[in-house]
Amino acid sequence: MKNALVLGLILTFASPSLAETVSVGPQERPAMLKLPKQYDGKKKLPLILMLHGRANQPETADTLLGLSRSQNANGYLLLMPKGTTRPSDGQTFWNATPECCDTDSTGVDDSQYLQDLVRETIAKYNVDENRVYIYGHSNGGFMAYRLACDTNGLFKGVVSLAGSTFGDAELCKTETPITILQVHGSDDSIVPFETEGTGKAYPGAFGTLDFWAKRNGCQTLVEKSKSQDLLLIKWELLPDENGKLKPSGSLSDFLTPGLANETDTFTYNDCEGGTRTALWRIRGADHAPIMIGRDYVGKTLRFIEGK
Repeated sequence: MKNALVLGLILTFASPSLAETVSVGPQERPAMLKLPKQYDGKKKLPLILMLHGRANQPETADTLLGLSRSQNANGYLLLMPKGTTRPSDGQTFWNATPECCDTDSTGVDDSQYLQDLVRETIAKYNVDENRVYIYGHSNGGFMAYRLACDTNGLFKGVVSLAGSTFGDAELCKTETPITILQVHGSDDSIVPFETEGTGKAYPGAFGTLDFWAKRNGCQTLVEKSKSQDLLLIKWELLPDENGKLKPSGSLSDFLTPGLANETDTFTYNDCEGGTRTALWRIRGADHAPIMIGRDYVGKTLRFIEGK
């Protein structure tokens, strides 16, 4: 009962700001596009593609990441597509990498679908093509890296929360440097922060950092302990055995504010093409920390835009 009450409170607090919503994409698989109050069709604005996790909906990822809540403050268009359904278990998913998450071998080409959505949005709306970014959570983070690998210059930055990249670097075909920010909880029980000894075929958080640092031609790593404060609370929504997000944590977790810096940063600032590559490690966080109240979107946007 307490968890249900807390979930209701947090969803009320986390409800997105009102925005005009239109539809883009094919009739058989449309996606939501939210336009900020600043959009008048005259000024070019950034575009963010948001990718949800496995068994989730776009609205779930939006609650976790806070992209609708921060849309008017930061003035970007927000594209919110939905994955397809796995026949075996009915879970929504993205066919991202061999490691995640087309376990039924449907072969759905999500990479082309998402690229087409972005290009259609750019063609129909006044988008700043130099400020097109991807935010993904979990399976959506894997998919974000797939898109970065499959394209050259379409996307300028990736923010992946609890995702990972290809296990085989040869499958990543891009030749264009791209700014990368991997955000990962140190205690992630779904996509482990460290994958050595877990049987996972994909890289852990540091492996993902190294993968993109090498591809981006980065040179010098700068480490800063507890240099960021991302969490307002330590309460999370974690997947159950069916992948559905359920309340996790006590009422005291929800009511105790996280006022201290908890996030370590590992940053390459000297990558090719003026890009940057970084890992933000959230100490004590599991798989689905709720980014409310600490300007998570603003901080990550400023990072990928080099501010």
